[in-house]
Amino acid sequence: MKTASSAMQSHLGSYSTSLAYLWKIKRVDGLILGFTTHDVDIAYDAGDGDGPTTYLAETGFTASATSAKSDLSVDNSEALGFIESNSVVENDIRAGKFDNSAIWIRLVNWADLTMGDVLLRRGTLGMVRMKNNLFTAEVRGLASKLKARIGATYGPVCRATFGSGLNGIDMQSHYLCKFDVSTVRQTGSVASVADLRTLTPAAGLTGQGGATGSASTGWFNDGLLTFTSGGLSGASFEIKIWDGTTLEFFLDFPSLPSAGDAFTIEPGCNRTIDNCQNKFSNIANFRGEPFIPGMDQLLDYPSST
Repeated sequence: MKTASSAMQSHLGSYSTSLAYLWKIKRVDGLILGFTTHDVDIAYDAGDGDGPTTYLAETGFTASATSAKSDLSVDNSEALGFIESNSVVENDIRAGKFDNSAIWIRLVNWADLTMGDVLLRRGTLGMVRMKNNLFTAEVRGLASKLKARIGATYGPVCRATFGSGLNGIDMQSHYLCKFDVSTVRQTGSVASVADLRTLTPAAGLTGQGGATGSASTGWFNDGLLTFTSGGLSGASFEIKIWDGTTLEFFLDFPSLPSAGDAFTIEPGCNRTIDNCQNKFSNIANFRGEPFIPGMDQLLDYPSST
């Protein structure tokens, strides 16, 4: 049920209205951005503790049609807008800085903001797509959290998140990895960049157990590289392949890093029993069931011989 002040209710029921949508996005890094469907900027304080926010009109923000249901089904919508340098930057979208951002959608009377607002929807940003300098962001309602799977399923691969369980809280130890990733994390710098998905690090990266010399082929596979300087500082990228000399990533960099840019790098785990035992010596904390019968045994049958 939506609430509105008596003045706003009276305005909504009038023959002619002066309404505008306000979209406020609060990224996980704390940055707050405001957008409006009005043709001029609107400064408005929603009274939610974030203080006055300037909602920009220059982004061409629009919303798709929405529907609200009372049966707890997911009622998602989409926000569309143009990518421009002052507020929504393509590099920030590609770097994932808008992922899981909180969003509030309000309706106000731009001619008299003292009427207050009608909170139409709140939720988080989901998938963001970009095409022809236009971005489309999925707005996920609160009911989308009900789709999350609770509990675990049996399977041959480990279900723990690599490196989890070292924060002193061990309420569900059967889901935790307990491997200390800091013991294999190291620093390095960029020597050269081949393209948006491949770079060559400077010499000095070590292998298993801090072994002298270059890390062996495959050591950083499925790992994570986080830039600590340069234009991509703070951004993290998953490593696809380490061939002993170059690093190939799953996704493109939003922009090319420069030679000399510093980073931290850590190996990854493919969640198989072989990786857990031979790469990290952590088999005691393997959270999978590699020896349970699979579909091949379920469908097996005796042959005539």
